[in-house]
Amino acid sequence: MQFSHSKTIFASGAVALALSLAGCGSGSAVSAPHTANVAANSLQFAVGTANLFNAATALNVVVTYRQPAGGFAPGDSGTLLNSPTLTLPAAIPAGLTVGTGTGYDACSTVPSGPATAELGTKTVLPSSQTAGTTTVTSFGQSGGAFGLGIEPFNATAQADCTAPGASSTGTPFQVAPYAIPLYDAASPTYAAGADPNSDVAWGGPPAFVLPDSNGDSVVGSGDYPSGTAGISEGIDVFAGIAPVAGGAYTLSVSIPANTGTTTQSKTFTLPGALKTIGTTTAPAYVPDAAGDGGGTFAFVMPTNATEAYLQITDYGPATTGAVSCNGSSTGGPVYYTIETTASGTLTLPPAIGPGGSPSACTAAQNTTANGAATTDDQIAIQVIAFDYDLYGASYPNSSGVPSPAQILAQTSDDLGISPAICQAGVTSCTASLPLLKARSRAAAGIIRHSTSRTRRPG
Repeated sequence: MQFSHSKTIFASGAVALALSLAGCGSGSAVSAPHTANVAANSLQFAVGTANLFNAATALNVVVTYRQPAGGFAPGDSGTLLNSPTLTLPAAIPAGLTVGTGTGYDACSTVPSGPATAELGTKTVLPSSQTAGTTTVTSFGQSGGAFGLGIEPFNATAQADCTAPGASSTGTPFQVAPYAIPLYDAASPTYAAGADPNSDVAWGGPPAFVLPDSNGDSVVGSGDYPSGTAGISEGIDVFAGIAPVAGGAYTLSVSIPANTGTTTQSKTFTLPGALKTIGTTTAPAYVPDAAGDGGGTFAFVMPTNATEAYLQITDYGPATTGAVSCNGSSTGGPVYYTIETTASGTLTLPPAIGPGGSPSACTAAQNTTANGAATTDDQIAIQVIAFDYDLYGASYPNSSGVPSPAQILAQTSDDLGISPAICQAGVTSCTASLPLLKARSRAAAGIIRHSTSRTRRPG
C-alpha cells in the first residue's frame, strides 16, 4: 500500500523529531516525497518495568517506527502522521484519576491520566483523524509512533480538535516531547498532580547535539523551530500502570491514507520474573573552582542498570527580575544530558550553554550580566538509568538504522528515574522543586503549529 501526500515539513530525521519522509538536502525546508510504501516500515516494540522515583513501579514502553532499508530515508520516522494503540494484559485501574482533556491537543489526556472511556479497559487509545472528531483519548490526535518513542509529533491539518494555525499544513503539531511520566496526575504517588520530579524529556549537550549547534544548546539559535530545547529522548513511562509478569503487550500503529488504512502491530511478552532497576539517586553538583560555569557530579550506577542519563535542567537565578547569563529561566529552561555506562565522576563542560555561554551561570557571572547582585542559576538534577542501550538507539546515534538492535536486546527494557534535586551553586535552591514543576508546557518549550522558523537540514 502506498501513502501519498505533498506536505512540506520543518524537521529532518537526524533530529529526534524525525518526522520527515525525506532525507537531508539543501534549502531551508525539507520537502517530503510523494509516495512511500508504509507497509515496509520497521516497527519495534518492547516493554519493561520503571522504578519511578524509588516510590512506585510503573510501565516502560519503548518504540521505534522507521523507514526501511531502501526507503527514501532509511532510519527516519516512518510517517508524518499515524495513530498508535497500546493493548495491555490487564485493565487500566478504574481508580486512576481521569485525565483533564487539556493535553497536547484538545483530544488528548496522556500527560495527566487516562480518558474516562479507557478506565477499566485494556487499551490506551488515539483519537480518530477524521474531520470533526471530538472523542477524547489518551494519545489524542497529536500522539504518534515515530523514530524513537510515542510522541505528540503528528503533522497538523489532520482535523485536530484544536485547529491548526495558519499555513501550518504538514508541520509537526508541536516540537517538544511528552513529559516523564505519562499519566502523572493519575499516579497514586502524586495523585494531587504536585509531582516535583516530572520534566520534559529533552536531551541536551554534551550527549545530544543537534546539527549546526556547534556542540552547545540550540535554545534561541533560530535554526530550529521556536521552542526546540534539544533532542527528544523518546521515553514513555506510564505512571499508575503496573507491569504484569508474563503479560503480553501489543502496539498497533495505523496510518490513514487516501487509499485506505495500513496497520502494523507488534507484541512483546514480559518474562515471568520481572527485573527492576535499583535505587536511583541524583548526585550533588560541585561547581568548578574556577567559577567558569561547569562542574562535576559523583555518580553511582544503580544496580541492574548498564547505562544512565544525568539530566541537568537550568532554570536561571532565583533573584526576582534577574536573568541568567546564558538566558535560562523558569519560563525557558536550558537542558543538558551526560550519558554514562559506569559509576564515576561526570563532568558538565563550562561553556555549552546557548551560543557557547556558561553552562550553569555562577552568581558572579549573573551579577555581571545583570549589573546588580544576583544568585547562582538554579539547576534541577535527575538520573534516568537503563538496562538497555537507549543512547545507542537514539538520534543521531542510530541515524540511518531502520531497526536499532538495542531495543530488543533484552528480555525486558527496564529503567529507573531518580527523585530530582535542585541546587544553586553549592546550596539547595531557595524555592522548592514544585516551583520548577509549575511552569506551563509553553514554558517548557512546547509550542503548537510553529511556522515562524525553519531549520537547515542536517
